[in-house]
Amino acid sequence: MFKEPVEVLPNVNYTACATLKGPDSHYGTKGMRKVTHESSGSGTKTCFTFCYAAGNNNGTSVEDGQIPEVIFYT
Repeated sequence: MFKEPVEVLPNVNYTACATLKGPDSHYGTKGMRKVTHESSGSGTKTCFTFCYAAGNNNGTSVEDGQIPEVIFYT
C-alpha cells in the first residue's frame, strides 16, 4: 500500500516493483495479462494491461509473481 494515492494516467506505461527481505515467500499464479473493470454506476470501463518488465525479475512474470492485486478508484 502506498502512503498516498498515486495518479495513474491513461496510455502511460508504469512499472511496479518490490524488494522483499527475509526467507523465501509465497507467490501468486495464474495472473492475467489484461483486466477490464466496468463501473456499476456509470458504466465507465477501466482496463489494466500487464507486460513483462525488462531486467532480472527473480523468476517472476505476469502470470507468476509477488504483486497479487491492484486496488484503484476512479
